[in-house]
Amino acid sequence: MKQVVFGIFAACILLTACSTGGSVSKGIKGILKRSDCKGSCNKTMDCEGKSLTVEMALANNNIMIAGNTIFARDPDNFDYTIKVEFSSAIPVEMYSDIKNPINKKFVVTGIVEGYDQYIHQVCTRSYILKVSKPEDFKVFTD
Repeated sequence: MKQVVFGIFAACILLTACSTGGSVSKGIKGILKRSDCKGSCNKTMDCEGKSLTVEMALANNNIMIAGNTIFARDPDNFDYTIKVEFSSAIPVEMYSDIKNPINKKFVVTGIVEGYDQYIHQVCTRSYILKVSKPEDFKVFTD
């Protein structure tokens, strides 16, 4: 009996330790560390087409806005950018003021879409989060 319980316990630990990181990532580095998003260009990663939540700090002017898209750069390393694309169901007012200095972070949930991008002459797999519901985007002041 003890061997069965130990076997189940060991399996639970292994499954948790070998997970792809769950559905929440802390910043761009969190996305890049995920085993299901890490990979080479010209290849569709396992995270693509799935829902992912990203919590991103707002610092060092790391946000740009163009149309219905936010370009978020890692506050510590501007080499990598993720795009957050909002559907027409998301009111512009929800994200148009994101660069206001009182804002400290945002949390977004969207469907991941990948594309190849060259950074310093090296191809990197980059990502777009497609947001379709207003409740999937929140900006926080603290």
